[in-house]
Amino acid sequence: MTTTATDALTQALVRMAEAGDRPRCGEPGAHELWLSEDTEDRAQAARWCAGCSVLAECAAAAGELKASFGVWAGRDYGERASRRTVAEQ
Repeated sequence: MTTTATDALTQALVRMAEAGDRPRCGEPGAHELWLSEDTEDRAQAARWCAGCSVLAECAAAAGELKASFGVWAGRDYGERASRRTVAEQ
């Protein structure tokens, strides 16, 4: 059975939860930033992705899902003009 990138992300998130942890995008009160219409909110979310333990899995899932909006693995898939990674900021 082949594991998809989305499956790998789900499994990584489950392992985090089992360890009593969660990614910043899963924090109550903060998770809205990753899907905000506001570019500044999404820029903050992209910065908060830095150092996330599931960053690689998130990036792979974004590619697999052909993400077209929101912040995935530190990359803003919002407006075309703001498609930058954390490293580019």
